[in-house]
Amino acid sequence: MAETAFIDELNVLVKNRWESIYKGAFFTYIGENKMDKDLYASFMYELYHYTRHNSINQAVAANATSPEERGLLKFAYKHALEELGHENMVLADLKRVGVDPDVVVESLPLPPTSALTAFIYQTALNQGAKARLGYSFWAEDCYGYIDGLLTKIRTDLQLVDKDMSFFVAHSTIDEKHSEEVEEAIAGFVHTKEEMQAVAQVADTTLYLTGKLLDESLNRYLSGWSPKYLSSVDKAA
Repeated sequence: MAETAFIDELNVLVKNRWESIYKGAFFTYIGENKMDKDLYASFMYELYHYTRHNSINQAVAANATSPEERGLLKFAYKHALEELGHENMVLADLKRVGVDPDVVVESLPLPPTSALTAFIYQTALNQGAKARLGYSFWAEDCYGYIDGLLTKIRTDLQLVDKDMSFFVAHSTIDEKHSEEVEEAIAGFVHTKEEMQAVAQVADTTLYLTGKLLDESLNRYLSGWSPKYLSSVDKAA
C-alpha cells in the first residue's frame, strides 16, 4: 500500500536526521564528557518551553482542517487533551535535582526553541492537522533514538525512574500515541502534496530540535547555571 511505503519513507527521513543530530555539538560533547546537573537543566528548560505548547498547537490544527474530516478532528482533539499539562512532569523532574521550578517557568526559551514552537503553530494554523502529523510522527516515537542519552543521565546524575517522570511515564503514553499517529497518517494522508507536507514538517521540527540541543549546550558552556532551591526545598 502507498500509505505503508510512505511510513517507511518517513522512518528513513527521521533516521537520517537523527544521525545528523548525533554529529552535532550536543551529542559530541556528552559522548566525551560527563553529564552534570547544569547541562541537564539547560536542555530540560527547553523541553519545558516547547512541551507546554503541544496541547494548544494540536488543538489549533483544527483551524485549517475541514469539518468533514471528522475522524482526523477527533484524533486532534483527543491528542490535544492527552498532551495537556505534560510540561509539569519536566518541572517535577527538575525539582528532583534541586532546580527551582518557578525560575524555569519565568525563563525565556532559547531562539531554536522559539523557532520550533512558532513553526509548529504556523503549521497548525495554515496547514492543519494532517501536516502536523509530521511532528507527532517522530516526537511520539523518539525513545529508540535517545536511549543512550537517557542512560547517561541516569548513570551520571544517579537518577532512578521516579526522577525522570517526563521520559519514563511519557514513553508509556507515547507508545500508544505513536501507533495512533501511524494509523492517522495511513487513514488521512493520501495525496502527494499531503505526504510532502507531513515529511517537511517531520524533518524541519526534528532539525530544530537538534539545534535546540546544541544551543542548550552553548548556554551551558558559557557558564550558565540554573537557580537551585535551598536544601530544605530540595527535600520537599
